[in-house]
Amino acid sequence: MNKTVVITGVGKGFGRELLKSLCRDYYVIGISRTSEDLKSLRDETVQFSHNIVLKCLDISDFQKTKTVLSEELKKVHGPVYGLINNAGVRCRKAFTDLSIQEFLDVANVNLFAAINLSSILLKFMLKEKNGRILNISSILSQSALPELSAYSVSKGGLDAFTRSLAVEYGDQNISVNSILPGFCKTSYYPSFSQNHELLQMTLQNTPMKRWGEDSELVGLCKFLLSPEAGYITGATIPIDGGWLA
Repeated sequence: MNKTVVITGVGKGFGRELLKSLCRDYYVIGISRTSEDLKSLRDETVQFSHNIVLKCLDISDFQKTKTVLSEELKKVHGPVYGLINNAGVRCRKAFTDLSIQEFLDVANVNLFAAINLSSILLKFMLKEKNGRILNISSILSQSALPELSAYSVSKGGLDAFTRSLAVEYGDQNISVNSILPGFCKTSYYPSFSQNHELLQMTLQNTPMKRWGEDSELVGLCKFLLSPEAGYITGATIPIDGGWLA
C-alpha cells in the first residue's frame, strides 16, 4: 500500500508539478481553493487517478479544512506519511499602507494554515511513529525586499514553526524541514518576466544568473521524503541559485 502524502496549493505552478510527480509513488491528497484548476489537473492525471484525491478547500477556513481532511485521511489504506505545506499568498504593498487585517490574511494562509494542517496530520503520523512535514517557505524568510513585509513575516514564522516541530517530534521519527525557494519559474513567472527591470534585478542578484525550474524544487521534495533523508530535520534549505550566499 502506498504511503499517503497531502499537498496544498496543487492548482498551479510548483504544487501542480509536485502532485503530478509524487502520484507515481504515493497516494496523494491534493488541495486547492480553485475548482477550475482541479478539474484540469484531474484531466491531466487520469492515468494515476487511483492514486489521487483532489479537494477544493480554502485552507484559511481552519475548521472546514480539519473536518474534510480528517474524514478523508480516515479512508486511506496506507500509512499517513507526508505533508507538504505549499500554498501561499503575497501582498505587495508598502508597510505604512498595510492594515493589520492584511498581515493576518497573509499569515492565515502562509503560517496558520500550515499549523492547522500539521496538527491534523501529526495525529496520524504519531500512531505510525513515522512522518515527514515539508514547509515551503521562501528566501524572504531570511532576507528582504521592499513592499513584502507581510509575506516575509509569515515565512519567518513558518521557519520558526519548522524548528519547533522538529525538536518536539524528532524522537517519534517525524522530520520537519523548510524549503526556501528563490526566484523559480512557478505560476507567477510569466507575469513577473514582463517587468524587465525586476527580472534583471533578480538575475543580477542570483549567482547562477537564472531562475530555478519546477523540477529542481520537486527533486528536493522527493529527496526529503525518501529514506535517504531520514536524519535531516529542523533544516531551512535554500534552493535559490546562491541568492542567500
